[in-house]
This record gives sequence, C-alpha cells and structure tokens, in this order.
Amino acid sequence: MAANPSEPAVPGGAGTPSWFARAAAAWPDWALALKNLFLPVYCKACGARILTEDNVFFCPDCWMRAPWIEPPYCTCCGRPHPGMIALGNAPEHFPCADCRETKHPRVERVFAPAVYDDVVKTAVKLFKFGGRRQLARPMGEALRDMVRERMDTGLYDLVIPVPLHPVRLRQRGFNQSLLLAQEVLSEFPRAALDSSLIRVRPTRAQSRLKPKERAENVRGAFAVTGDSVKKKTILLVDDVVTTRETVTECARVLRRAGAARVDVLAFALAVPRTRW
Repeated sequence: MAANPSEPAVPGGAGTPSWFARAAAAWPDWALALKNLFLPVYCKACGARILTEDNVFFCPDCWMRAPWIEPPYCTCCGRPHPGMIALGNAPEHFPCADCRETKHPRVERVFAPAVYDDVVKTAVKLFKFGGRRQLARPMGEALRDMVRERMDTGLYDLVIPVPLHPVRLRQRGFNQSLLLAQEVLSEFPRAALDSSLIRVRPTRAQSRLKPKERAENVRGAFAVTGDSVKKKTILLVDDVVTTRETVTECARVLRRAGAARVDVLAFALAVPRTRW
C-alpha cells in the first residue's frame, strides 16, 4: 500500500534522507572549512584571509573596488571618458577624441569590463605570467556580466582567441585568451569557437617593448588557415589591450582572409590616468 503523503515522515523511515545523504550534502561546506583552516589563502592585494572559493586570489572587497569601466565610455575603443564629460547634455556613449582623430578601420569596436591598473593589473600578470589559470573563472564572470549589459550577443558568427606561438604555448602551458574565450562563448548563441587564426612566428612579449616597437614585433606574425572566416562577423578575444597593435594585426589578417567585421573583447584596457 502506498504511504499517505499527509502523514508525517517517521525518522529513519522511507523518504527521510539518510545520515550519509545529509553528510554528503554538507561535505562541500566542511571541505571548504577544513581547507580554510589548514591551507589558508590570502588576498594578493591587501593580505586579508580569503574564505571563499569564488576568487582565491583577491578578497571580495578588493575585487569589488577594482577599476571597472563604468559609463560613459568610447563607442570605438571602449575606454572610459573622463568623469566630468557625463555632466550636462552630453550623450552617454560617444567616440573619444583619439578615435575621432585616428580611424581604426580594421577593428570596429573594443569591449572590456576593466582598466588595466591596480588589482586588475596584478590579476592579469598572475594569470598570464604566473600560471594562475584559475583566474579565468572570476575574469570570465566579469566579462559575462559586461557582455550581457553592453553587447549585441546575436551579432557574432565566430569567437576567436588571440593565438600563442607553439613555443610560447609549451612554455606557459595554456593560452590565456583561449581560456577567456571559453568562459564567454555561452553568451553568444550564434557563435562557434574557431581556431583558424594562428601565430606563424614567435614574437617578443609586447609588455617589454616600447610602443613604437610593438607594431613591428607583431607584423606578419599571424595567418588564417582555411576559409571559415569568410563573410563572418568575428569577436576576437584577448586578455588585455594596451597599444592595440596585437589585435590590430590579427584583425588585418582576418579581414584580408574575408572577414566582414572584427570586434575585440578583452578583460582589461590600458588607459592613461588622465582619462579616468
């Protein structure tokens, strides 16, 4: 006979979770507590102890106070306008003076949630040069939040990470741009992850070069294999955009291979302090 659902469950009877099931359900909390007790981690910015696994490198306060890009921002390069520009009757978003004076025909738009400074700069260096690939998770979360708020997610056909040369990939163990591309791919319903953009020769690290040397460093460093980019709208993903030389060279090669449009999505943008 079936049990009457209106009758209270008898402790230990059918339908009552066993002690094993209850213990299993509580195990993640216990595991985190034990980890915090015996293997404590501390914020890389302020030194405070971190009691969460959402971001094991920066405490919630430091991450929240990071230099996130807020409106108004440039509709071309994505950099924030000076705060005072929002006063009066100025439009919320519009091209900055640099983009009005210097056209960038290969890259249509650049999007990023953060300024490359302070906690964000530390995070990118740990991620890129320190082998802390776990940072892809909080960076990806920040990227997804911005994508939902600011981007036309149905526009793109392909999501393409900026590639590493095989030698650099072996040294680093992972491509940070690919990890970020994987984090955001689900936000673009029409887009597929594509690897047809390749790096055909090794280059020096852009971060160690002067601005004038960076364009020469990446010139001719990329190529496109196959014809998957023809007539496609592409979202190029990188970890940080500084002088734009790398993404511009990638976009040049993609457009030459037939891409209809190239936008850039990065976690951080280098911005002169006078602008924010």
